[in-house]
Amino acid sequence: MVDPQQILAGNATCRDIVKCLYRLTDFEIAIYRKLVKQGPLRADDLAPVLKKDRSTVYRALQKLVSSGLAYRDTKTIERGGYYHVYAAVSPDELKTRLHRCADDWFENMNTAIDDFDLV
Repeated sequence: MVDPQQILAGNATCRDIVKCLYRLTDFEIAIYRKLVKQGPLRADDLAPVLKKDRSTVYRALQKLVSSGLAYRDTKTIERGGYYHVYAAVSPDELKTRLHRCADDWFENMNTAIDDFDLV
């Protein structure tokens, strides 16, 4: 996990900020990057490439979906059944969200400082 002090001190990378704000692991970030680079993929497609068990990849994908950094699309198989394909939100969308979060944080800090009373 990223040390919040590192972020507050201004010594963090964008990756550190994403990990901290969304509470992601390096593995989950790697999956996000893979989805951005290669486009929509199934957990079965990612597992061998990342050298992880399918269930481990699936859990990480679920975390990305619940964080809003990826979405899941259900595809139907002609002979019956279905499967899920996962895609990442665009890096531009992520940047927009990060800017919004930083702006909100900055505004909250300024309000807290303005309301500060030692008495």
